Amino acid sequence: MEAPHRHEFEPIAGSSGRSVQVFASSVRIQSLVIDRPTVAAYLGGVANDKQELALIHALEVGVTELVARRQRFKA
Repeated sequence: MEAPHRHEFEPIAGSSGRSVQVFASSVRIQSLVIDRPTVAAYLGGVANDKQELALIHALEVGVTELVARRQRFKA
């Protein structure tokens, strides 16, 4: 018997009533307010049509740094 396949939109954590839902290979963000002036200033300096990509890149850079820091402190 085959193991059931995970659907792409099946959340691992979170529920449909939350602003952030985490899936197997993606994250869905809806109606999220980030009350951080430095984030707003950074994105405000980016062209409107590139702000989403800039936010994704900033998240990737931040997550990469956090993972590296955790690895350094484990050793």
